[in-house]
Amino acid sequence: MGVDKKEKKKRNLFYKFFFHLQKRPSLVYSQKNFNLEKIKKLRNVIKEIKKDNIKEADEHEKKEREKETSAWKVILYNDDIHNFTYVTDVIVKVVGQISKAKAHTITVEAHSTGQALILSTWKSKAEKYCQELQQNGLTVSIIHESQLKDKQKK
Repeated sequence: MGVDKKEKKKRNLFYKFFFHLQKRPSLVYSQKNFNLEKIKKLRNVIKEIKKDNIKEADEHEKKEREKETSAWKVILYNDDIHNFTYVTDVIVKVVGQISKAKAHTITVEAHSTGQALILSTWKSKAEKYCQELQQNGLTVSIIHESQLKDKQKK
């Protein structure tokens, strides 16, 4: 019997509350609206925090990239196997940012001095270009600019 009385009391309270809310729907709406506004504000704050973190990470990444952008040199060495046209065409094909005229100049420099700088870039790109140029039969290497400075000092 005690359980039935407690259960009835809970039901009565629930029904009273439910009917009270039905009589005043604006109260329910304003409460929901208030919570929605809070949620929206919190979401906006979270978005701003994420944006700031992304901006900071991007700025840090940019600085790191700028340091490394010109740090790795791709060097072409002279060989007596390939003709000028072939070397020029391979450089243009592999390193798309270099024009045919620039590639020809690099080829002539490598032929006359023994080596020529193709481009300066960050390590991963330099390795990629070096590998692709070597797969096409050219004698190429990458070197860090600090190693070049050390050689020039000696």
